[in-house]
Amino acid sequence: MHRSEAEELEQCASCGAEVAPEDRTFPISDEEVLCFACAVRRGGAFDDPHDRWSAPPDISDLVRTRP
Repeated sequence: MHRSEAEELEQCASCGAEVAPEDRTFPISDEEVLCFACAVRRGGAFDDPHDRWSAPPDISDLVRTRP
């Protein structure tokens, strides 16, 4: 793996798995994502024909509340 590829990897906010930019993820914020497996495990449903999440995963324990 090239250094630039390693710098582009993100970590799943739930399980810590490394995900590449081209992997299907669920964005939590500009900096955080869920890997596909965790998003589905949390109740998310991905609509392949329309390339979108038709039901979002439960991320209530991951969303940081703002003061």
